[in-house]
Amino acid sequence: MDEVREAVQGDEWFAVLTHRPPYDPAAPAVADRLQRWTSPAVVAAALADHGDGLLRQLAGQPTDRDWVTDCGGPLGAVLVLAEVDAAASVLRSHVAAARAGLLADLVQDHSLVELADLLGVTRQALHKTLKNRGL
Repeated sequence: MDEVREAVQGDEWFAVLTHRPPYDPAAPAVADRLQRWTSPAVVAAALADHGDGLLRQLAGQPTDRDWVTDCGGPLGAVLVLAEVDAAASVLRSHVAAARAGLLADLVQDHSLVELADLLGVTRQALHKTLKNRGL
């Protein structure tokens, strides 16, 4: 594990790929693949705007830069979008866990029916959220 952390931490990619923990054994390989096509600055910019600029360009809309070229071409753009997706996945997981934790606290003082009504969702949806989180 320490070798993986050192391989990524000593690199500026570590500062860009913050959604990948330093002990992630895939992190150095991801950084290596990205480095073949683009720079940490381009990936950081794509992550900062959640891939919107690149997606807009791919949809034929005007953008402030040529994202595909900056990504090193279509293959680089695919790799950059994969990192945007990976970052979004991590965020979704954190949000879902936080939401489930809050719901678990709320069911101590409110019924599922009452919470569902207050939140505008079904009781079954709340039950499923709590059950899937082991609560």
